Formats: sequence, C-alpha cells, structure tokens
Amino acid sequence: MKIILVGAGRMGQEIAARLTEEGHDLTVVDNDAGRLGEVSNCVDAMVLFGNGADYTVLTEAGVSDADLLIAVTSDDSVNMLCCLTGKKLGVKNTVARVRTMEYFRQMVFLKDELGLSLVLNPEQAAAAEISRILRFPSAAKVESFAKGRAEMVGFTLQEGNPLCGLRLLKMRDRYGSGILACAVEREGNVIIPKGDSVLQAGDVVNVVGAPAAMSSFFKATGTYKRSVKDVMILGGSRIALYLGSQLLDAGMRVKIIERSEEHCDIIKGILPRAEVLLGDGTNPRILEEEGIRRTDAFVALTGSDQDNIITSMFAQSSGVGKVITKVNDDCFRRMVDSHKLDSFVTPKNIAADGIVSYVRAMQNSIDASGIESLHEIADGKAEVLEFSIRNDADRLGIPLKDLKIRRDALLAAIIRGNECIIPGGGDSIRRHDSVIAVTTKFGMQQFGDIFEEQPVR
Repeated sequence: MKIILVGAGRMGQEIAARLTEEGHDLTVVDNDAGRLGEVSNCVDAMVLFGNGADYTVLTEAGVSDADLLIAVTSDDSVNMLCCLTGKKLGVKNTVARVRTMEYFRQMVFLKDELGLSLVLNPEQAAAAEISRILRFPSAAKVESFAKGRAEMVGFTLQEGNPLCGLRLLKMRDRYGSGILACAVEREGNVIIPKGDSVLQAGDVVNVVGAPAAMSSFFKATGTYKRSVKDVMILGGSRIALYLGSQLLDAGMRVKIIERSEEHCDIIKGILPRAEVLLGDGTNPRILEEEGIRRTDAFVALTGSDQDNIITSMFAQSSGVGKVITKVNDDCFRRMVDSHKLDSFVTPKNIAADGIVSYVRAMQNSIDASGIESLHEIADGKAEVLEFSIRNDADRLGIPLKDLKIRRDALLAAIIRGNECIIPGGGDSIRRHDSVIAVTTKFGMQQFGDIFEEQPVR
C-alpha cells in the first residue's frame, strides 16, 4: 500500500518503522529536518520536508494516489486539517491523531464531516490499558479481545509459585480447561509453548481465557492480589486526566500529584472528585507524606522516563501492591529489571499497534477472515491477532487436529457468542467466530496464515 505519514516525532517514527517492516511504500512528511534525518537513518522510506497540511506539500507527496494518509503531529488541529486537505485531494482513507479531550469528544459528530476513517488517541488508549491492569492487579499486562469476552494476561512467575516446574500438559487437569498458556518470555526469547513445555521461575507467562476463568486461575495459583481501591498518580498529563476519569467512574479513589499550579487548577476543573495536590512527586518525602505506603497502586505518568522509573522503584520498595510506569523510550524499559517493575505502558507502541491493525484490516477488507485487532507482546517479539471469521472462510468445520498449525503460531481461543473456548483437537472454527492467535511471525494478514498447509477434506 502507498501511505503518507505526516509527523516524524517519537510516535511517527515508531509508526514508520512498523509500516516499513510490513513492506508498505511510505512517504514521511515533516517540517523538522532533524526528525526527517532520523527517519532516513532508521527506516526505508521517502522523506519530504514541509508542512503536511499544505496543499502543495501533500500534492508533491503524491497524496492523490495514496491509499492512506496518517497525520500524527503534536497539533490536533493540524492533523485534522491534513486529513481534510488530503481527502479533498483524493486520498482514499485518513487517520488523525487527536489528543485533546474537547476535540476527541466531538469526533463522534465531526468524523464523517472531516472524512476521517480512524481517530487515534494514544493517551486515551494508554489510560484504558492502565485501567485494565489496575482492575486486574495480578497482571503485568492485560489485553482485551472480542469486546471483553476474552483477556490475555501477562505476569512474571515468581519463585515458589505452584506453576514453577509444571508441564503444560497438566495445567488443564490442575486448573481447569478455561485457561491456556500461549506465550512464554524467557531470557530475552519468546517461546510458543507446547504440551511438553515446562514453566520456570522468572518466566513471563501470557495466558488467555474468559475474565471469570482468569480470576479463578490466579486465585488457585496464589498469585491473586487484592482489588485496587486507592490510586496515586504522579503527573497531571493528558493520560492522567483520561485515567482519572475512568478510575473515578469505576469507584476508585484517585490522588494526583502535579508540580504545576496552573495544571492543578485545570485538573480540579475536569476531575472535581479527584484529590489534586500541588507538589514535586519525585521527592520521596512528599510521597511519604501523601501516604504512598498506604496506597494500593501507584502510576507514574510524568514526561520524564527517568523520573517515572525512579519513583516507581521507590513506590515498589515502599510496599505499594501495584506499580505501573509510563515510558516513552523502549531503551529505558530494557535497562530496568522486569522482576522489580513489571507493568510498563508505552503510548507510541499502543498507537503503532492500532495503525498496523487498521492497515492490515484495510488490505483484507474483502477477505472472509479479517483482522479485528492486533497487539504486540513480549517487548515486541510476538503478536496477538484477533480474526473475525466471516462468510465462508477456509477451514470452517474441520477439527483442529486435522489442520497443521505453524510451529511459530498458536490458536489460543475461539470466541463464539458470549463463550470463550480454549480449543482442543476436536474443536473447529465456525462462521461468525472470533479467533485469537499468538505468533512470533510478523506480518500475518489473514486467518489462513497461521496454518502450514491446505485443510484436509
């Protein structure tokens, strides 16, 4: 596909890297020559200097012949103008990054008028991910599928856990058939586990199942943590505003510490039910005075990765039950011992997942088994794909034992109606099912890609 990407900041660079890895013909537009230089050095894409909202610049970029225009500059109004101009010039589909709460709320009414195919709000998506983790504090990461009917939960296996030394063949007998271990991170590598795989202390295990089955599983393994009622948030960013609203609506108590008096006033106006405190939350004394040792969860959301990591480590050492850390640069995450800090959120990666999922869905819009959603796990070493099975897709009605699934892929769950099925050899795929697959092979476009050969008839 031919794609025009306007905006070469941190998020734009991540999206550019993912799209070129997928083999797309990409042109990146920005009015910052330094950023364009970084793109040229890192990805195989054309670059064009100029204002992406300008008619002449978009024409030079070839927008009239493009399949997709993506605008992810730091200015919402510029992104919307880019998409509106691109649509007038003939681009087929447009995606705009819209971060401001006021604009985002109006997108329901303005999306069609602006010709937008997709509205991307990384801050709101990051807040939603944090909220899911806080509602399931035993997890390091929680992904939701099929409108919440299935979840994938990643957690670190601690020494002494009854899962240590367990052969996965025995997991179903010991903990029921509602949970499946579908990916294991071990010493920097990702394993798509088989029945004879054995779990070890230190593994990051990703399991899939229905929410109720997931809770039962964590209680049975002694990994369950009590529910979160009090949350301390460091930094009054946009993510904090979205997150605070979600947590308050869920009945949690929220305390936000922000060092800017002006931002404190804004937060109080938007979240009147939250406790908003003016102060430097990177000061341990202030955190202790505000009760960090008594809070259930701590979320670090400042603009500094270093501050987020250091304060999160302090919160962990202070006995906080759940600590979540926002990082913008993946290199900082890799430098931190995951056994001490296990829950990280990276907005640019969430945005890139959404874009790649949308682009693959565009490519397969007429296919009978298109991608509904895509998530990277294991620090980007594996993908989780949700396929929607429509019409008369291949391999329907054939027992899975008669289908040869790739060694680097696993069919993890089938969602049928409101039921989440952990499939066995006798199960089969039906029309209208949603299917969750995990793979270490990137670039899968359709459901048939997880198989090695044609079905047996």
